[in-house]
Amino acid sequence: MFYIAQILGGIALIILVISFQKNKRNQLLRYQVFSSIFFALQYLCLNALNGCLMNIMTAIRNYLFSKFKNKVPIIYLIIIILIMLILSIISFNGVISLLPSIAVILYSIAIWYGDLKIIRIVEVISCLLFIIYNIKVLAIIGLISTIIELISALVAIYRFDIKKT
Repeated sequence: MFYIAQILGGIALIILVISFQKNKRNQLLRYQVFSSIFFALQYLCLNALNGCLMNIMTAIRNYLFSKFKNKVPIIYLIIIILIMLILSIISFNGVISLLPSIAVILYSIAIWYGDLKIIRIVEVISCLLFIIYNIKVLAIIGLISTIIELISALVAIYRFDIKKT
């Protein structure tokens, strides 16, 4: 299962890196639905329950949020966060197991807010939390993926938020 998890993580990474090079919110979210599904499967193969559940919720959140052209009603954000909190309690396995929950809740708020600059900045924070989690659960490709994802998010920040051509 370890090697299958690494392959799934690699597929998730490719899709995720592509998503951060999109400059439209709905495109970014659609790519991330598929990336989250592959990351969830990766964590499932590693018996990392919180990582798996948070990625499933991320896929659901991204799909739901991509259906709105304008602002997503706040009730959807509240429901998603409440479900994430409940799943975090159910899957609690020490303080480190909460890192994916913190990361995806922060990211959910950023996505709801809708500003791509904020989304990319929060992605950097989320990556740092997932780096620690991936080390703990021995998600080797997940760790490499998160580092590459971090670099990709930083490149996107430079391209779209700093450089401004």
